[in-house]
Amino acid sequence: MSSTATARGSASPSVLRRLGAIYTSRRSAGQGPVTILAIYIVLLLLIPSRIVLPGLGATGTLANVFILAALVWYGVSWLMRRITPALFTRAPRLAMFFFAVAVLLSYIAAARRDSSALESSAADRALIQLLAWFPVVLIATSLRDYADLDRLLRLFVRCSAIVGFVAILEFLFKTSLTAWMSIPGFSNGGPELISRGSFVRPTSTAANTLELATIMAIALPFALQQGFNPVKRGVLRQWLPVVVIALSAVMTVSRTSIIGLAIVFLTLLPTWPAKRLLPTMGALTVGIGASPVVLPGLAGTVIGLFTAMFNGGDNSTNSRTATSAVISTYFNERPWTGRGYGTFLPLMYRYTDNEYLLALVEMGIVGVAAVVVIYIVCLHCGGAGRRRFADPARKETGQGFAAVGFVMLVVTATFDTLSFPMVAGSSFLMMGLAGAYLGMARQDQLLRGEPSL
Repeated sequence: MSSTATARGSASPSVLRRLGAIYTSRRSAGQGPVTILAIYIVLLLLIPSRIVLPGLGATGTLANVFILAALVWYGVSWLMRRITPALFTRAPRLAMFFFAVAVLLSYIAAARRDSSALESSAADRALIQLLAWFPVVLIATSLRDYADLDRLLRLFVRCSAIVGFVAILEFLFKTSLTAWMSIPGFSNGGPELISRGSFVRPTSTAANTLELATIMAIALPFALQQGFNPVKRGVLRQWLPVVVIALSAVMTVSRTSIIGLAIVFLTLLPTWPAKRLLPTMGALTVGIGASPVVLPGLAGTVIGLFTAMFNGGDNSTNSRTATSAVISTYFNERPWTGRGYGTFLPLMYRYTDNEYLLALVEMGIVGVAAVVVIYIVCLHCGGAGRRRFADPARKETGQGFAAVGFVMLVVTATFDTLSFPMVAGSSFLMMGLAGAYLGMARQDQLLRGEPSL
């Protein structure tokens, strides 16, 4: 008997036990986690993040209120052993624990210094927000079937396409289409649309244009994966979400959108087969070439945003530069734990427009590391799962998670991402789903009789 056969034979009892655990967990999990995450996605993306409970600020969105209630459901279900973490999904939960430690350390730091009443209230709201992110990761990492993951990602893309379609209409008609929306008991702080050059920058259901641009960049890799691997055939069903998402991102007239789209394609293109690259490059060439005709002046405005960075900078660039210059004063006070998560209020201090700088001030070095780990875990789980799956369509899903990780690592330096509920919620959701994806990939290895490392 060969050494390989011997090794597999000696490992077979462990493999059988793990396979038994997989099938048992799949039967007991039910559809509860899928339903809760589906409702959360709809509330997160389709209900304007500006509609909040009075007094809670960005923490009081309807999506957060719902997921906080789901935390109670998760606790009861866990005690009754009706829901448990899926196999091989430890990384996202450890990352969430590390982030929670950073937030709690900063909360203690805020309590020990002479904080104002506004800062103390902000620190308390930050703890509520932390509690809202926890169930997103816990419930996502309880998923065991790839079909459930695929349904949730398709829902995320459809909702993002709706958000993008509203943004396109706002861009064309130069008016907000969500300001009228209201929920009894909630307040709507809908801002007026701002302009850049001769173009109105849409927000759709997002809090601002940068949040909208980032959501579109997060959704695009999965829209492309679903376009190339449709459940049902039909050109519109396959490619309309891709076109809407990409076009609405460009219409935000922001550097963040262009950077995000570029990172998505730079991450995906090297993994695509040659027969797919030529049509894709052709479509990109036609789209870029037609933009001056379809949207005259937009390309020049976007290009001007980047050239301004090297020619003295525009107001946005200069503001970020000034923030970087003064941030060291606050950082030096508490370099490791920060001043308190959520306490660096723009009304009292200034906007940072950079989550890394904001985390450095509010949570210190530990906090910055925790934020980076969130995106690294998403990237790692996507890439590691991609290497383990044998099915090409499932491999592309993993590359989509890797693209999301890369996008978030970069755009987090362009605005304070975790201060915006739609982007922040999507970031933790994607990390949890990426962890579930890796768990499914390792289970798939076991089912094929391969050792899962």
